[in-house]
Amino acid sequence: MIRLILILFFITTNVLASVSAQTSESSSALATLKEKTKKYTLSNGLRVIMYRRGFAPVFSGVITVRVGGVDEQEGQTGISHMFEHMAFKGTSTIGTLDYSKEKKLLEQIEEIALRYPAGKELSKEDQDRWAELTTELNKIWRADDLVKSFRIKGGQELNATTAKELTNYMISLPSSAFEFWCWIESERLLNPVLRQFYQERDVVMEERRMRYDDSPPGKLYELLLSTAFTIHPYRNPVIGHPQDIMSLTATETEAFRKHYYVPSNIVVSIVGDVDPKEDIAILEKYFGRLPKGPEPKRISIVEPVQDGQREVRFNTRAAPQAFLAFKKPNYPHPDDAPIGVMAEMLAGTRSSPLFTELVRKRKVVTSIDYDETPGTAYPNLLLFSGVVRAPHSNDDFIRSFDEVVTMFKKSKVDEELLEIAKRSLAMSYLGHLKSNLSLARDFGSSELLHGGWESSIDWYDQAMAVTADDVKRVANTYLTGKTRTIARIESERTP
Repeated sequence: MIRLILILFFITTNVLASVSAQTSESSSALATLKEKTKKYTLSNGLRVIMYRRGFAPVFSGVITVRVGGVDEQEGQTGISHMFEHMAFKGTSTIGTLDYSKEKKLLEQIEEIALRYPAGKELSKEDQDRWAELTTELNKIWRADDLVKSFRIKGGQELNATTAKELTNYMISLPSSAFEFWCWIESERLLNPVLRQFYQERDVVMEERRMRYDDSPPGKLYELLLSTAFTIHPYRNPVIGHPQDIMSLTATETEAFRKHYYVPSNIVVSIVGDVDPKEDIAILEKYFGRLPKGPEPKRISIVEPVQDGQREVRFNTRAAPQAFLAFKKPNYPHPDDAPIGVMAEMLAGTRSSPLFTELVRKRKVVTSIDYDETPGTAYPNLLLFSGVVRAPHSNDDFIRSFDEVVTMFKKSKVDEELLEIAKRSLAMSYLGHLKSNLSLARDFGSSELLHGGWESSIDWYDQAMAVTADDVKRVANTYLTGKTRTIARIESERTP
């Protein structure tokens, strides 16, 4: 779902009255947003979106690239996330004392790496040579120089994320560092060096172990996706399968970067104390240096229609937990906004039926949550989750869930609950998008995934227009066992 305008409306009006009042006052807020948000296309095809919000002499900048887990081939899962890590290692001028020497040493390291498939141990001779090369590289590496450069300039919230369809690089800085930001960000897009690649590969493996292999909820989520999706790449973990991570090389990661990190596949978003008319020339000066390249092709894989409930489970020494996921269309399908409102009505507030019945009255679970996952560019899942409260079981949770949902589908839609859900959505989005950084991120994702940041307006209009009949229709259409996948943790008894 796209929620940008919903937030901006409440930022602008500072109103959280009835939904009807919100809707009637939205026109002027949307007009102001359209007027202040400026979109440009640089000479090389890179898009820039700027929103001037001059409350303080700071700005947030986000580089969004339309690449993620769905773009990876079998055997290369995790490669987009791997490059995200490498993008912090510096460039040919940042991160090394002698790039000319470093380049030769890295080439020798790569020659050895390419001779050994994943899992194959290096010969004693190559182990010794690898150690010698690494020792020499350590003498000239300053791989944390890029991060230090940001901090010296007063950078805050420096981070990056890789998801199913997007990779983001973000930071907030004083306005005086705007040109510096344009230079250093364009440099790591233009001249990145994949230094410390194999050390970082081990770091990613450890990250995977902590987040998935040794985390029951993480493992459960991974199992859910691989069960719900049979052929679509949504089934693969963004971090990658273990064997694929350990097979990645710097050579193929650099080739992947060159294919996807092209201007037509990148959006630069800036929110804060900026002047679009003046600053666009600076952006052209630096980001305009990126060479044009062919626009990457998007995947054409279509997940087959699911015609029957699927289930997966694993046993571990953790509290019972279950994910209940239903197939659904993604935006811009007209049912996307009604599904979002319906899910918020069912499980989003303390007055929602699932919370009231399962958490407060029956005490079957400690909490009930929902999400739309794992991405937004393709048909996805409406996911409900709950951690079971002793002495209940997952069977109790699922049975109670089905009873509440069945009653919800059969009963007349509560208009007051519908309005509460819309208000709740507004408040949660406001918490997410009140910062410059969050707003800049949403500009980039809306532009790249849905053809323009203005598509947010369409989603807002649809959400505010959702009726009781819409809720009833999507509940009966999509909350069905035919398209449901259940993933559960069953608790092992401690001896």
